Formats: sequence, C-alpha cells, structure tokens
Amino acid sequence: MLDELLLAEEIRKWSEEVLEAPCKKHNDLPACPFAKNSWDKQKVKCVLGKGGLWEDIVTYIENFDDTYDVVIYCGTDYEDITAEEVEERIMLLNEFAVPRNLWIMGAHPDTEIPHAADQEHFEPISDEDYYQIFIQRLDVLVKASDSIEAKGYYQNYINEDFLSLVKSRKNKWQEWIKQK
Repeated sequence: MLDELLLAEEIRKWSEEVLEAPCKKHNDLPACPFAKNSWDKQKVKCVLGKGGLWEDIVTYIENFDDTYDVVIYCGTDYEDITAEEVEERIMLLNEFAVPRNLWIMGAHPDTEIPHAADQEHFEPISDEDYYQIFIQRLDVLVKASDSIEAKGYYQNYINEDFLSLVKSRKNKWQEWIKQK
C-alpha cells in the first residue's frame, strides 16, 4: 500500500530518472532543469492527498510559506476523476492561487502530454497509480521558464502547447503584477 514515505521515494526516483535526465525534446536539457537543485536542497514536499474535492489542496495553497520550492500533491482516487476534470480543477485552483503568487499544474495518469519526457524506461516502486498536482511560486516559475526559453528548451514544443502553457502562465503573472 502506498504511503507518503514510499510515495516520496518513488517520486524522487522518477525525478532522477525522468525529469533530471537530458531530453532531446527539450534541446538536451533536463525535462525539469530545476528539479535536482530543489531535491538537493530538500525543498520538495510529497503529499499523499485525500483526493475527493481537494479541500486539502486549498489548505496547502493557503499555507504555502516557501519552506519548499514545490509541494507535490498525489491523489490515488484517479479512477474517480477524469484527466479533463483534473485539468478543469487546476484551472479553477489557479484563479485562487495566482493572487497568492502561486501556480498549480499537474497531470492525471490518462493525460496526454506531447512535450513530456520519455518515461518508458522508468520502473515505479509502487503498483498504485496516482495523479500529481504541483504547487509552486508563480514568479519563480516564470523567471525560470524565461531563462530556459533562452537556451532553446521550448524549441520543439507545438506552438499551441507553448502558448497555452508557458505564455498563458506568464500573462497571468503579469496581470497579477499590474493588480498589486
């Protein structure tokens, strides 16, 4: 049975083998160029969430205090929620998170991600599947995204993905800055 210790071990292994490895899709940069540093500084928190209506995610958003660079919320109730519902909920959560200088992103096991790193070689520790929701500082994410864009990280993205993921996030951040 999956518990938070096993979950954290599995996500750390996944990060090392998938997110931190150079990826052709990202101009030979790691899929997540900043993951290793956050792990090395012990600034990643993995949480086995309650799932359901995600009230506990709202609590993590309300109490985000920079103890961690990222909180990774994992829900094992993925069979009770579709990939589309996860995406819709993330969009709603961002309306709540952006005024707090936070950004929410994530994926369901059934989510199709064209720009995702190859993870066919990854062998999970647990047999349980789960969705992942990432909570991070919006301003930090935008600045990091700008820095890797200059290195060609997004050059292989489909333009629609780039606009919907990267540019829309930056636009939300700029709107938030103007309203402050």
